[in-house]
Amino acid sequence: MDELLIQQFRKNLRKLEKKLAIQLKEDSFCCGVTIAQCHTLLAIEAKGFTTATELALELELDKSTLSRTIDGFVITGLINRETDTDNRRSQKISLTSQGKKVTDSINVQWNLYFASLFARIPESKHQAVIESIAILSDIIPSSECCCEIKACEDLQKKEDKSDNNSKRIKNDKKK
Repeated sequence: MDELLIQQFRKNLRKLEKKLAIQLKEDSFCCGVTIAQCHTLLAIEAKGFTTATELALELELDKSTLSRTIDGFVITGLINRETDTDNRRSQKISLTSQGKKVTDSINVQWNLYFASLFARIPESKHQAVIESIAILSDIIPSSECCCEIKACEDLQKKEDKSDNNSKRIKNDKKK
């Protein structure tokens, strides 16, 4: 792979990462909720009715962390939590009318913000930008860094070497 291309890619990702980190820090209480709460509300909105387990998987959060967020939303009247009649151990979660107002406000604010960003991108590149971000968000693992990849590759090489030794020993025994 072209090393200059990789370096350019890394440089652009670092630039994006810095800007997003600054924005997330400054907007931590955007639209009256934290960024984590915002993501939770938007995930509930997208699903309509859901469970804490489904949300935890989608948001890649620990279920106990998500439960505290959900408890807070129930207290503030942003979501409903009802026992599932088909499975009494499960609870269905949905937005209340107040929760819908908050998510509508979030969507309006963020749509305006991203429309202003998109306006600065040539129209012929819009689809390419959307596809590239989708690909990156799918392939970047949630919890892994470059050191871990190297460690995984080293571990894989050791396992491969061990497998090869085991196969050689088995073959030697057959002879």
